[in-house]
Formats: sequence, C-alpha cells, structure tokens
Amino acid sequence: MAENIIEDLKETFEQAAEHVKTLVRSIEDAQLLKLYGRYKQATVGKCNTPKPHMFDFQGKAKWNAWSQLGNMSPEEAMTEYISLMDSLDESWRSKVIEENSEQNSGSFGISVSTMKKPEDEVIRDDEKTALDWCKEGNLKELKKHIKKDNTVIDYRDSEGLTLLHWACDRGFENVVKYLLGQKANINHQDTDDQTALHYACICEHQEIVKMLLDHGANPAVKDATGSLPADHTDNQYIKNLLNGMSKSCLT
Repeated sequence: MAENIIEDLKETFEQAAEHVKTLVRSIEDAQLLKLYGRYKQATVGKCNTPKPHMFDFQGKAKWNAWSQLGNMSPEEAMTEYISLMDSLDESWRSKVIEENSEQNSGSFGISVSTMKKPEDEVIRDDEKTALDWCKEGNLKELKKHIKKDNTVIDYRDSEGLTLLHWACDRGFENVVKYLLGQKANINHQDTDDQTALHYACICEHQEIVKMLLDHGANPAVKDATGSLPADHTDNQYIKNLLNGMSKSCLT
C-alpha cells in the first residue's frame, strides 16, 4: 500500500514539474527558487555541490534554496513542491489532464529562468524591442525586428546578455534554433563571462545544450569564477554531451 502511495506521489510530482514550464514567466523569483530547491532535493537528495563563488549571484541563490532544505526526505520535498504548485495554480491538475502528452525533456521540469525578474513591467506591443519579444519566446515578432535590422541578433543588454543568452535561459528551443541559423555569436560572454551554453546548462535544457554544441559552442569556456558549463549542472545526460564534445576537441 505504501509503495502505491509513493508511486502516486512521484507521478503527481512529475506532472507538476512538467506543468510549471507553462507558468515560469509569471512566477516570482522567490517562488521559482523554492520550486528549484525542492526539485533538486526530490530528485538528487541533500545538496552535494560546493557553494558557488561569492560573485556568482544566480548560482548562489539556487544553491542556498537547495542547501537550506538539509536532510528533508525526497517524499517531503515532492509534497512541498506539489503544494507550491497548488498555490500558484489551483486548477493545474485539471489542466494537466487536458494537455496533450508532450515528450519529456528529462531536464529540470521547471527551467528556473535565471533572469526572471518580479519587477518586469508590462510593455505595449508597439513599444517592444527584439529583446522583449525574445524574452517572451515570440518568434514571429522577433523575426520581424531582425528582418528590419539584422544587427540586433548580437545586441547586448546592460549585463552583456544577447538574444541567444535569453532564449537559452528561458528554454525557447525554436528561438534558439532560429538565432543559430542567423549566425548569432554562439560563444559570446556576458559580464560574468558566461556563454549561452552556461545558461542552458544552469537551467538544464538538454535539447538546447545539444543544439548549441552541434553548432560549435565551446564547452571549455570558463566564466568569471573559473567554472565551465559542466560545473553548473548535475544532469548526467548534459554532462555526457559536454564530455563527449570536450574529448572530440582534443582529438
């Protein structure tokens, strides 16, 4: 009987983790971090990674959200994750039933966009830039802006992030594919010296990591803390991709 309860819990947890992808742009940072910590606790266990460098603010916030859970059991972490989902979207369970079955990416379930800001303002459509449309994952409108001015492909915001950084962070595979086809600077580093590959690894977007590597992303680029993209993920599939690419670069 107990085994059946645990299996039901795992199934509900996995459904919740998958459904969160549809809500990530509307969830505040604090809630995203709570979800992240409980997801890691449920799927990996007690935090087992070193605390990030003091200047790696994004990594440190995620590390804190996970490590503060201490010895919380996976079952308790899953239960709290589901409860958080219930508070964020009371009707999510019925929505899951209605949703078409999608292929599981095998990643975090929720990507936890590292740049999601609670203070993001609502901007009128006629005032939006290519960057705004990229953040929303609206490829149709993004294409219109790039068609008018191709140079915006490698536009950098105040933190040195390009459109490719944002698309990789938020998990927009179609946008990433388009930008790579338009010859976006794949190895550009932001003000923390992180490439788009770093962001894709941090958020554990498997297909995007593979896409970047296939288009020549360099897995040996280190950020300001000396960390490689592989240092920012526990996802074994991604680590295998990076490891395989690193070996091919040496032969």
